[in-house]
Amino acid sequence: MQQPDLGDLARRPTRYWNVDGLPELMMGLLWIAWGGAWIVGQQVPHDWRWTAYWLLVPPALALGGFGANWATRRLKARVTFPRTGYVEWKAPGRGTRIGAAGIAIAAAVALAAMVLTGDARPAGTMATPIVAVILSLGFVVLSVRQHAPHYLALGGLVLALGLALGWTHGGWTSVNWMFLGLGVACALVGAVRLARFLSRHPRSVEPV
Repeated sequence: MQQPDLGDLARRPTRYWNVDGLPELMMGLLWIAWGGAWIVGQQVPHDWRWTAYWLLVPPALALGGFGANWATRRLKARVTFPRTGYVEWKAPGRGTRIGAAGIAIAAAVALAAMVLTGDARPAGTMATPIVAVILSLGFVVLSVRQHAPHYLALGGLVLALGLALGWTHGGWTSVNWMFLGLGVACALVGAVRLARFLSRHPRSVEPV
């Protein structure tokens, strides 16, 4: 008899957590808030309003991260679990694995190119591509470990956004716009996946 893969069994709850699109939706909204708040903050006049804004907004955004996790759990308790009680998963196909390898290679090449040309460009202009590469690699890891191909697509998107915005020489402003764009994309992906999940799992059990 084939022995079960204990490591795979241990990772299933994390994959289950992402099956309905709610985490991506909440994560996207949070990134929209972060990117938008930083972009707005740069336009605030440099007087008492600047001081007040930067004293109040960053702690509020940090608390928003905890609030998003709490809201996700509450929504799952009311929306997801009453419909299924569990969620299904599937192993990544060959295309997913090849795509993950492709993005990882592209990210590594981009990072190497930035390092090799770093002396010729100010450090601020490198911020967006560097952050994009780090986020892209993170999405690739999530895609493979959680058997979630949509994370692979998000990884490719953030890499493309980072490289495109990096050439605008916007420095950290470009990073904020990248987070805003990625937030919109994540929210849309989460909303579409949530709608598909709800259509495939009509409510059959009343929530407790």
